[in-house]
Order: sequence, then C-alpha cells, then structure tokens
Amino acid sequence: MNDLITRKRLIIAQADQHRQVIELECQRLRQRVDQTRDLVRQNRWWLVGGAIASGVLLAPKKRGWLGWLHLVSKLLRIFEPTD
Repeated sequence: MNDLITRKRLIIAQADQHRQVIELECQRLRQRVDQTRDLVRQNRWWLVGGAIASGVLLAPKKRGWLGWLHLVSKLLRIFEPTD
C-alpha cells in the first residue's frame, strides 16, 4: 500500500513539473510573439519575411503546398494588428 501512495505522489510531482515547464515555454512564446509584433509595427517586414523565407527553404519537402498554406495562414493571424 505504501508503494502505491509513494508512486502516486511521484506522478503528481512529475505532473507539476511538466505544468511548470509548459508555462515557461508559453511565456517564452508570448515574449517572442510580442518582439515580432514590435518589429512589424516598426515597419521591419523584411526581417519577418526573411525568417519566413528561410523557414520555407530549410524545411523538408515532405509537407507539400497545402501544409505551407495552412502555416502561412496561422502566421498571418499572429501578426494581425490588435486595436
């Protein structure tokens, strides 16, 4: 019985650690999106365009055009101006 209780506590502790890691990654992504939005607002589209172009050139060709179209639509939603 003690073994089950110990195992349950370890699983709960591991789940808490995973939640903390996910929260940290979400914060980093929000910071990155904010930085990119600032670049777009400063009319530095060429930096964002260069990043997108290099991503397209470096990605494997297994995905196809439909996958890229979906990715581009997601990126455009991220960079929509918010009022």
